[in-house]
Amino acid sequence: MTYSIFARDGTSCIVLKRESREAAERKARELTDLGWFDVQIEEEVQIEEAECSGK
Repeated sequence: MTYSIFARDGTSCIVLKRESREAAERKARELTDLGWFDVQIEEEVQIEEAECSGK
């Protein structure tokens, strides 16, 4: 499962990806400590290629 971390610092926005929820939470705390705000973690939905094509 992949997790995306979205953060803003007023003029910039970054998106980081982590492979585990724990790693994402750890990085989100680091970003908050560095002054980034509006830090959010979202779980990425993995869709199989066959599901996308309707087969």
